[in-house]
Amino acid sequence: MAESVFGKISVLVVDDSAYMRHLLMTLLQAAGVGDVHLAINGEEAWDVLTSREPDIVITDAAMVPGDGFMFAKRLRSLRGRALGMIPIIMVSGHTDLESVERARDIGVTEFLSKPISPRALYERLIQVIDRPRAFVETPTYRGPDRRRRHAPFEGVDRRGSVAML
Repeated sequence: MAESVFGKISVLVVDDSAYMRHLLMTLLQAAGVGDVHLAINGEEAWDVLTSREPDIVITDAAMVPGDGFMFAKRLRSLRGRALGMIPIIMVSGHTDLESVERARDIGVTEFLSKPISPRALYERLIQVIDRPRAFVETPTYRGPDRRRRHAPFEGVDRRGSVAML
């Protein structure tokens, strides 16, 4: 039997629902993920994260205490350490524009809406492993480049050149 492309990665799953933790763990194991760690909230995840240093984090958005947004923000605040650049896949039933933009602006790498499917999870894993986006650090943002396309601008440059001060 061929080895899975995910066989050498480790994933931290953070969710306060025992059902979702079990479902995600089962799907990850079925995909061939070599090492799956579980945490029930952002605080427990922090302990696992610092001791295990996983390759990918999958976190629920809404948890108590320490929701996925707070956890992702804390993770992205780690400057100068590789832990701060770990791909984060956020899972949520709240897929309104405000929640998705909040996740994006915190530096979440991918967003996965509930109910999740094996295919959607697989696609997000492939996205963060095989097609990673460049990591960006500015005074107001730290995370993956939010632009998905790298297409050259076609058209007339209406802004003209800008003098650098």
